[in-house]
Amino acid sequence: MVKKISIVKHKSGSKIDIQYGQKKLFKLRAEVNRLYFEDGLSKNAICRIKRLNKRFVIRWTQSTSQDFYKDRRGWPMGQRRKWTKQTEAKIASIHTALKSDPRSFYLGASAIEQQWRRRYPKDKIPPLRTIGQILKDLGLSQPHKRFRKPGASAYLCYPEYTIYNKIGKRVMEADFVGHKFLAGRTEPLQFAGFSFKSAPKFRYFKRIESKGADSLIKVCREVFAKYEKPDAVKIDNAADYIGSRSGKRNISKVMAFLLSNNIYPIFAVPRRPFSQASIEGNNSVFARKFWCRRMFESLKDVDRQLVWFNKASLDYTGYQKPQEDGVEREFVPMVYFLRQVRDSGSGKTGWIEILNESITLPAAYISYFVIGQWHLVKEILTIYIEKDKRLKRIASVPFRINEQSRKNFYKGGALSFCI
Repeated sequence: MVKKISIVKHKSGSKIDIQYGQKKLFKLRAEVNRLYFEDGLSKNAICRIKRLNKRFVIRWTQSTSQDFYKDRRGWPMGQRRKWTKQTEAKIASIHTALKSDPRSFYLGASAIEQQWRRRYPKDKIPPLRTIGQILKDLGLSQPHKRFRKPGASAYLCYPEYTIYNKIGKRVMEADFVGHKFLAGRTEPLQFAGFSFKSAPKFRYFKRIESKGADSLIKVCREVFAKYEKPDAVKIDNAADYIGSRSGKRNISKVMAFLLSNNIYPIFAVPRRPFSQASIEGNNSVFARKFWCRRMFESLKDVDRQLVWFNKASLDYTGYQKPQEDGVEREFVPMVYFLRQVRDSGSGKTGWIEILNESITLPAAYISYFVIGQWHLVKEILTIYIEKDKRLKRIASVPFRINEQSRKNFYKGGALSFCI
């Protein structure tokens, strides 16, 4: 079926200036007419070859002198079918107000919709798609280009469903934002970012003194106390988080802190940013809408505007702290590791590395993503692959806690960590 396209024609002398999508429609009409009258194809053949419905083909095979630029919308050219110029004026006014407000960071369709509800509670709100189109028509939007190759992670069995549905309902992603520099200051600024991928969505940033485990733990305490404590936290494999680069089977400070709060640590796939897609996307928003858009006079000014940005972000995502159900759940301390199986070199076996231990896996799993579950009570590491939202166990090996870690954090079979 041919998608209905609104047609806008601007006449200048004998020329007709038409947009790209409209050109495609007019060209298709002319092509159908040519195939029927010049090439002698039947209407059924044209429907089959061009994948069109019969009504469209019949309409544009009436005669050789048809007007392919005919406008059959049923409303005047240059006007919207439903929304008036007054609607456009309201949207433009809201956009101008948001742009001039130093505490506003979001100017897109969702931000316009939120402000419309506050300003005109009795007026019907245009759909988000309509607001976006009006912003585009008025020259008030800037398209954000996205480059993505979909499907690869699913094809290689990335355990998306397990992470967000089986380990916990609320999985927070946390990361440090890359170094930022302020004019007149040689030392870089550091920021920690937090996000939830699933609703209620959440976006929050905090300036920290240094990039390390202690800083992350400190800001985590603040976020958990002020907003919510998640079921799991997904972070990358930096030594500050995962622990020693040489010692084997260590419980790091970050692991111990999360586990002592009944939170499961999940370590993302090394060198695969897509496995931290939510927080990486939020870091991009931080750069585009905050750091690269604003001018800052001092550290105090950075912190003041960051408070504005966080408030605007929470309003934009519509974040509301989830209500606790009051049910106490048994917590068994476990740590999760996302990995991609590598070729050992011979092509006969694959392998992954977890806490400086190499685990050999069958060659059939090379290039696939797996998830490792370290059961700290049983001291066993089990490797799973996700297929059709179900986990299949492919290996299980003894994984004893490093004795120094046991001495520091895991006394008497229980975590005993605090700062």
